[in-house]
Amino acid sequence: MSKSFLRASVAIILSVAVAGCGDQGKAGPSGQVVAEVDGEEITLSELNSEMLANNLGKESEDPAVRQATVQRLIARKMLVKAAREAGLHKTSQFILSRQRAEENELAGMAQQEVMSKIEPPSREEALKFIKDNPAIFDNRKLMILEQIRFPQPANANDVKFLERAKSLNEVAELLKQAAIRYERTPTVFDTTSVARELADRIDSLPPGEVFIISTGQLVLASVIREKQPAAIPVEARIQYASQILQQRRVSEAIEKQVAQLKSKAKISYQPGFGPKSPEKPTS
Repeated sequence: MSKSFLRASVAIILSVAVAGCGDQGKAGPSGQVVAEVDGEEITLSELNSEMLANNLGKESEDPAVRQATVQRLIARKMLVKAAREAGLHKTSQFILSRQRAEENELAGMAQQEVMSKIEPPSREEALKFIKDNPAIFDNRKLMILEQIRFPQPANANDVKFLERAKSLNEVAELLKQAAIRYERTPTVFDTTSVARELADRIDSLPPGEVFIISTGQLVLASVIREKQPAAIPVEARIQYASQILQQRRVSEAIEKQVAQLKSKAKISYQPGFGPKSPEKPTS
């Protein structure tokens, strides 16, 4: 990124924050249009989609939050305009990033379509699963974590520099050096809120060891401060069992769909990039 573009970007953000948008002497947007930027409309649907993507929940009903979100949309559109004027939309980096984002979105929509056709497990199926898998439901723990959280970067590799951190203070220092804003707060982690394998790995960590998890929207760097066992009530067990069964059915359905699509596709590889051939049994 050029220094001139960076300066223009900063100026745009400051001008949006201080002055807002639009000509105060003219009638403003109305109806489904909440704002305009150089003639480009920002619609109510776009605003709602932005708030949904940021998991604002009930906060999205707060007028101040909605106004702040509109300002972020305005700043983004102005930065996009500046980037296009600088020719950044023609770079290979942008073209590949846009392709990746589009493919991820469409693949996610295809998976959602598969998920919508899967029947939820019955109560009887959930009870049978509980009976057949007692270890899953008898080892629940609540953990008090000290946690640092910050927005997920577009490239997951951008947080690999945190892997060398030996403490949460080191994580905080590395984020400060990288000019990444974060929130530090205690939180309670329920081992039943994640897959059993992940819960067991977290439970086995030495005291004070940092572990990092991405939720897709946030990156969470945490250390365990306290653990305590917690029994799961009967109805909660049934709900948890149903979630596990549903997740397994979804995974199996998606794997089956991908296998069917692969069987109909023509796929070729450069040597060294294809899947490994299964090893032949030795006699």
